[in-house]
Amino acid sequence: MKNRMVSISLAVVLILSVVLIGCGSEQVPEITEYSLSISSTVGGWVTSPGEGTFPYNEGEVVDLVAEADEGYHFVNWTGNVGTIADVDDGTTTITMDNLYSVTANFALGPAIPLKNPGSFVQMTVGDVDSFDPAWGYDNASCEQVGYIYETLLFYDAEKIDQFVPALATEWELLDDNETYRFKIRDGIKFHEGGDLTPSDVEYSFERAMVQDRFGGPIWMFYSSLLDWHGYQGSRDDDGNIVVTFHQIDNAVEVDGGWVVFHLCDPAWHLAFLQILCSPWASIVDREWCIANGEWDGTEETWQDYNNPDKADSYLYNHTNGTGPWKLEQWDPGVQTKLVRNDEYWRGPAAFERIITQRVQEWTTRKQALLAGDADLIYVSRDYIAELEGIADLNVYRDLPELSFDAFFFNMAINPDSTYIGSGTLDGEGIPADFFTDLDVRKGFCYAFDYETYIEDGRLGEAEQRGSPVVEGLPYFNPDASMYSLDLTKAEEHLKAAWDGEVWEKGFKFTLLYTIGSLPRETACKILAESLAAINPKFQVSIQPIARETYRKMMETRDMPMFLAGWIADYAHPDNLVVPFMHSTGGFAWWQGYGRPELDELIEGAFKELDPALQQGLYYELQERYYQDAPAIMLCQPLGRRYFTKYVHGFYFNPMIPGQAGPLYYMSKSES
Repeated sequence: MKNRMVSISLAVVLILSVVLIGCGSEQVPEITEYSLSISSTVGGWVTSPGEGTFPYNEGEVVDLVAEADEGYHFVNWTGNVGTIADVDDGTTTITMDNLYSVTANFALGPAIPLKNPGSFVQMTVGDVDSFDPAWGYDNASCEQVGYIYETLLFYDAEKIDQFVPALATEWELLDDNETYRFKIRDGIKFHEGGDLTPSDVEYSFERAMVQDRFGGPIWMFYSSLLDWHGYQGSRDDDGNIVVTFHQIDNAVEVDGGWVVFHLCDPAWHLAFLQILCSPWASIVDREWCIANGEWDGTEETWQDYNNPDKADSYLYNHTNGTGPWKLEQWDPGVQTKLVRNDEYWRGPAAFERIITQRVQEWTTRKQALLAGDADLIYVSRDYIAELEGIADLNVYRDLPELSFDAFFFNMAINPDSTYIGSGTLDGEGIPADFFTDLDVRKGFCYAFDYETYIEDGRLGEAEQRGSPVVEGLPYFNPDASMYSLDLTKAEEHLKAAWDGEVWEKGFKFTLLYTIGSLPRETACKILAESLAAINPKFQVSIQPIARETYRKMMETRDMPMFLAGWIADYAHPDNLVVPFMHSTGGFAWWQGYGRPELDELIEGAFKELDPALQQGLYYELQERYYQDAPAIMLCQPLGRRYFTKYVHGFYFNPMIPGQAGPLYYMSKSES
């Protein structure tokens, strides 16, 4: 193997010989020669004509042959390549009509071949929960729904506050700032042959509000249309229905070829458009739904369809959208196959099929990518080093996710939890209300090493933040207060916690993390080791569990602390403040956090129409989160995507579910 790098740019010497042989006044014609300089990178050699500088006559065609060393492959020719017949072929020719310098480039590992040119194949770790647009709230479901169904409008490329028409051709906000009108596109067919009408649009939203399953996304419709703030939808905390059919029916109406939405407050005018870009705002075929046992659209039956079991809905595993692909096959836990809708109103997509395979094993995903059997794979942070330097990959780095990861304190632990030791503050456990003490929470926040977490758990690809309002959202405060590692302050607060009993007696409990998650495992280790260094009586053990079990235990409050992340549903600080701080928010409820005065502040901040005053309120909320310390705020992640070099057209919008991006505008080919 060659152990040196020949410079890409070598000095080029032009040898121009003009030989004049005098014999009277006669002259011999000019002979022009050009030099060709050839070099290579590590991993191979140019065997013909060799490496160095060579003279050739003008117009001469020169054979070029590059051979890779063992463990490497040829990538391409670079430099003055205008007359090279094929820059991607190691065996090719160059025509000499000027002075040239070229380099043969090699890369580590075998070349990735182009396979399945008509299909896009991706491997991920998540599985579809349901194909019902009104049900899915997980990334895997939302991604597939987005390929099959369509919304009234969508984001304009990378922008999160500008929109382009989809099933609506135009829209207007009336002078009251609370009424939106959308003109529905004519001539659109559902996959099963039905015609899109304004009544389908009305039915889609009303059906979603009727169904409103527990833990689903439809709270956003209730919040924006009926003024149900937070996560409250059609039911109260005891499961009693608190909305009337007339409220649902009056929220969305048909007016000729238009559909009218009545917002509950002018503050929703931008956020509502963002919500309409979401998969849960997809349009379904009313007649097809009713024919297959879904809600019939009447007041008499609507309560029968509220909060159903997932599999009771026909739309759980049957689809009928207007989008560029149709569901061909779903093997739960294994794979999903979509086939192209050749009658799609925008024109057929480049990919005939989209195949999404659920593959938990990293080695299998990696081998598939390098063999060309997958075009995109999920790569967790602990494996990215294994894909560095592979030339046949298109790697997109530092993608600014609108998301946040945090380590939440559970202030209302299930007393029957098996992870809190004795369940009392006796040195052998912790009580269920252990984290209601502010000094405990602040002590833990100061005990955490944020820099090490970002470097080791996120491999440097994240930014520390002090509150749920992350960069990229309106009213993000770049100077917001944040905790940092300070063992002196940590000790001070822990000595004061529970009137000194924490320091005197110590504690024991268990931290859990999902199997295979380097960031979460790293966070648990950092906290456990730091606490033990402060006081050896602080004994924290860590334990991995399955992803599915982890989520269920968040809901049952069995974990004394839990690690979780949030991806924005719509690009407004309200969408992160509510789940983290409002008493009805998901994380706040799971950890027993939230107070009426905070709820009032959150709701007031959202409804404030003066931008300067609204900024002040959101800055105050960011400071309140720091002062209350309900969680160790870990980071705002920066994302990556790993495609083979054959996939073209990707752009990043943090609001598009899944990793693949805008697949309708993407393609796969060698060029």
